[in-house]
Amino acid sequence: MASKIQIKLNGQRAASIKEKEHIEIEIPEGKANLKVTQFTANSNKITVKDGDIIEITSTPFYRISVPLIVPILFLVNLIPNLTYRLIISGAFFALIVVSQFYFKIFNLRVVANKRGQHP
Repeated sequence: MASKIQIKLNGQRAASIKEKEHIEIEIPEGKANLKVTQFTANSNKITVKDGDIIEITSTPFYRISVPLIVPILFLVNLIPNLTYRLIISGAFFALIVVSQFYFKIFNLRVVANKRGQHP
């Protein structure tokens, strides 16, 4: 089971959400900046207003990179020299962690507004 995604309004943690879960968050000032994070992974920042319905999806980078992890690790294990194998494995894991800081893993978008306003 994946860890919860943290929802931040104006930089402050507002709620947590699981995959396929729907929640409502009150926006106290009628308008706020919204961003989500999960460990070091983050999203784009969008401005939301009261009544907006937001969709959280994974980015193409995430959908492509995650399935590649297992085959790459398998290929690394084929390297006969243990020292080289450890160096390459360490560099690969460092690349994964660093990429989460530089690439957005989640994409946020306003899909509708409950009050009938256009997003």
